[in-house]
Amino acid sequence: MDFPARFTVISDEISQDLPILIRFAKEFGLPGYELRSMFGRAFKDLTPADIAEVKRVAQGEGWRIFGCSSPVFKCDLDDAAAVRAHVEEFRRTLGVAHELGCDLIRVFTFLRRSAAGNAAALPRIVEHLGALAAAAAGTNVRIGVENEASCIIGTGLEAAEILRHLPDPRFGIVWDPCNVLYTPGAPADATAGFASLRGRIHHIHVKDARRVVPKPGGHPAVAAPVGLGHVGWTAHLAEIARNGYAGRFSLETHWRVIPIAEADLHLPAGYGFSRGGEEASRICLHNLREILPAA
Repeated sequence: MDFPARFTVISDEISQDLPILIRFAKEFGLPGYELRSMFGRAFKDLTPADIAEVKRVAQGEGWRIFGCSSPVFKCDLDDAAAVRAHVEEFRRTLGVAHELGCDLIRVFTFLRRSAAGNAAALPRIVEHLGALAAAAAGTNVRIGVENEASCIIGTGLEAAEILRHLPDPRFGIVWDPCNVLYTPGAPADATAGFASLRGRIHHIHVKDARRVVPKPGGHPAVAAPVGLGHVGWTAHLAEIARNGYAGRFSLETHWRVIPIAEADLHLPAGYGFSRGGEEASRICLHNLREILPAA
């Protein structure tokens, strides 16, 4: 079952093991993948030997690595030591991207605060992102700011606001409407604000979830197979096409046939996270194939 060349997967949503990922990618005719955790190690802990093996296999299969899914700036804005460490992680990821011939690094916007705190933090976020752009000067690397429920930029409307302060075309959004379902105070429509991102989306993640009444300390949504949650992917894929998006999509399954803890789905790394991912991702790709004609 070949997919359009614009569609790929995030590595650890299939497996931590390259042979399984190779078999899966060939089964669906995928042109490569987006790299996150692998070999049981989080992206930030991948070794030079790990990266060399990823490169060897990608070159051998004729694949591309379509994104380096770093955790940069998924930390507290007021933790100066953590911020410095994340900037250094970005510099290291630039080297990884160069090694793999990858032109996209995913980053975040610091841990979410109150509505007033989020708004007040915006100038500082822009300043720190500017430091990443300076580090990437002279390279072809694009910086994809992901909207993430646990971070200050969580919705499409918030993403549009930060882009107003980031005119450098190196910056764009890694758009994930499913993350909006988990974001406190988000609009009922997970795709609200998407039209405002036109021309500034670097990449799109595809996953789904259903909104629920959260238990104390729990999440306001639970993972679901693509197309069976509250994102509304059939309509949204059509909207994406109308808006002229010509970039790539990565399946970020998250859902599992045999569930794993919802909290673990938001800390993707290692064998525990990837358990059951191949089976669930196969189901999600079949679902996605059914609704792609609407795009």
